[in-house]
Amino acid sequence: MEMLTTGLTTFTGWLLIASFKSSPLIIALLLAQYGLKKYLSASARHSLWLSVFICLSIPFGWEISLGKHTDNLFADPSHTLISMPSSTQVSIVENAPVTDIQTNSGSTTGQPTTAADHPISLHLLLSYIWAGMFFCLSALTLWQVQRFNRIKKNTVPANDLQEQRLQISKNKLRVNKKIPLLYSHHIQSPLTFGLFKPVIILPIDIEQQLTQSQLSYVLLHELGHIQRRDILWNWLAYWVTLLHWFNPIVWYASKCMKADMEIACDAKVLAHLSQQDRNDYGLTLINVSQLSSKAPRLSHSLGILENHRELKNRLIMIKEFTTMTMKKSFVFGLVFSAFAVASLAQPDTKQDEIKNISASNNNSRMILAEFAKRAEKDLKIPVLVGNALSDLNIRVSITETPLDYGQLLSQLKINEFTAYKSNGYIQIIAVRDARWLAIPTVEKGKKYFDDEYVTDSIKLDKTCAGSILATLRPLVPQYGHLTAMESANMLIISDFYSNTVRVKAMIKMLEENTPQKVECRTANTATAGGPSREKK
Repeated sequence: MEMLTTGLTTFTGWLLIASFKSSPLIIALLLAQYGLKKYLSASARHSLWLSVFICLSIPFGWEISLGKHTDNLFADPSHTLISMPSSTQVSIVENAPVTDIQTNSGSTTGQPTTAADHPISLHLLLSYIWAGMFFCLSALTLWQVQRFNRIKKNTVPANDLQEQRLQISKNKLRVNKKIPLLYSHHIQSPLTFGLFKPVIILPIDIEQQLTQSQLSYVLLHELGHIQRRDILWNWLAYWVTLLHWFNPIVWYASKCMKADMEIACDAKVLAHLSQQDRNDYGLTLINVSQLSSKAPRLSHSLGILENHRELKNRLIMIKEFTTMTMKKSFVFGLVFSAFAVASLAQPDTKQDEIKNISASNNNSRMILAEFAKRAEKDLKIPVLVGNALSDLNIRVSITETPLDYGQLLSQLKINEFTAYKSNGYIQIIAVRDARWLAIPTVEKGKKYFDDEYVTDSIKLDKTCAGSILATLRPLVPQYGHLTAMESANMLIISDFYSNTVRVKAMIKMLEENTPQKVECRTANTATAGGPSREKK
């Protein structure tokens, strides 16, 4: 689950950056289209939108530095937390023993050091909102697709005369692909539907509303969409828009792109028509605009007239239509190259990472109470520290990676502190006090962190607890505790889990090298580690 949430926040963070840097690119593209409209053909205007959707969908490119505060612009402040450095990060943790610590058995009692309990970070909450909205829009899209598939099943195939008219239009555009022509009662405007197997669907009564020549122009337009592969590009643009559903500028760009797609398709058809036929084609658009638009529409199907408000621009293009010249091709090449290069610009995250590491080197010391607050945000559980310890200065490693419990224990261990869980809290204590408190007792089959302070029992078989105690004494640090319980021939050890494992391994080796079981005598319990006690 943690890996899933980390991947989600990383992905939404990239989406935010892509959406942010695409906004000025969209505005610049619209200005370029307006300023260079005399030098860009309809197809060229549509092709420029490819750079925007590259910017919105490709997470790599050439890197630029947007300033020293770039990382702060996109990072969630609640994620600037503490964790152990990874193998690729600069480690700034040093052995810094804490001196002059006032310790007693009640040093962990005190008030919680947290101001508020945040169940999840703001970044993660927004990521969940994005995912929920994206899946809702995706479900709506799939429902629309299923609806149109049902409409397709209830269509009527074209008769021989209608098929002949379609074949003439295909020959004019040199389309060799087999394309079904269907008629439906459920639509009132022509459309092309289907990503892999496109079909043309016409209203059942369209022949009573348009002339034969106008029907031919409608078929030419729909075939133009298929030949240009507009259905594929329309689908890709649609899903990219869904990814960036939170950005209204992206929705507007998608709408403009689709309008330019229709004009580009018109231009393709006009290139195969005479001047008189071009005028008739314009009249066809006007007649089609008068058809009823109350029929169900699919946002990624393509028709001859998607929006009545775009009719004026399309008629102007028909009136001013010219073919692509060498000069226009040269201008388009320069403009497209400029936008393609701009679309692949990415923030220089490596520079930001170096700056973050440098900043952490300069701020490697922190008050223990502040450390507890930062740890609480990641672990989602109250972290307590006693008044006697709260103002102590410790060394830590600060990164943006969320802290887990094992990393908390590791950083505390470096500073001669540890922690244990009790009654829904994490309590930070000095290591030298740990053996007197309710630290975990090792249970078989349960996993423990290497730097977790625990108590364990070791049952001996061949050797005697009292005699082996002196051998094991150097393996236990001063803050640890080792006791021989000779009546049960058992050792009790309190130490960090990794060291208890080492002591167990040593005992196993000693017992394996003992030829036969030694007869043990009951004696007074001896201890290693902690304060020494003299016999009286």
